Amino acid sequence: SVPPGWTYEHDMELGHFLYDHSEKKLQCVDCTKEHINSIEVSSQTEDCVAAHLTDNLTYTFWESSGLPGQHWVRLNMKKGVIVKRLWLTLDGQSSSYVPRRVAVYGGTLSRLQHLRTVLINENSYQNVCILRDMKTHMPVLEIRFLECRDQGYNVRLQGIKIVSFWEWDLILNADMFQPARLVRYPLLEGVDADVLYRRAVLIQRFVQLLEGVLCYLIPLSEDSIGTFNALR
Repeated sequence: SVPPGWTYEHDMELGHFLYDHSEKKLQCVDCTKEHINSIEVSSQTEDCVAAHLTDNLTYTFWESSGLPGQHWVRLNMKKGVIVKRLWLTLDGQSSSYVPRRVAVYGGTLSRLQHLRTVLINENSYQNVCILRDMKTHMPVLEIRFLECRDQGYNVRLQGIKIVSFWEWDLILNADMFQPARLVRYPLLEGVDADVLYRRAVLIQRFVQLLEGVLCYLIPLSEDSIGTFNALR
């Protein structure tokens, strides 16, 4: 049952609370091999292949082979992974192979959306963060290299690094709803911790169920505002 006096706004605030407290304490460790299913590239040379992007070796590289502006790296993420930080490890020894302008796209492969365009500082010679603090899971992240330094034709990367967490990396318990944690959530202050816990469990179950059927519900009908409002 709905707690007495509980409103939609309470659910929204509880949802924000759960998101803010769902991330494990992240350390600066590379989650690439644990959280990425596979990596695709636009092209590669015989000795500098895509596998070198994740081998953690300082003397190996991935290098593209083709026309400028047509190079990309595609990360196929494991289900439920949310990216906290995405870095490129540059090869600063060869200036013309260093990317100058990079665009990041995310979503499903058939519907990639622009997330960010980064102009890489000329003084950057090692790790460059090109994406941070994603809020939702992206099945695919695609890094497009729009321009290289010194009008270079191809891209060379020493590697990529990711810090990420699982979408439901949250173990719910009543102890997490301590008053000190609720000071930034005024609608939740004063609500019994057991009530908040039971409501949080309900929200979590609902989201897991919705995720399982969402692919059958959206898109319901193109340009159908009424249908979408009914679902909402």
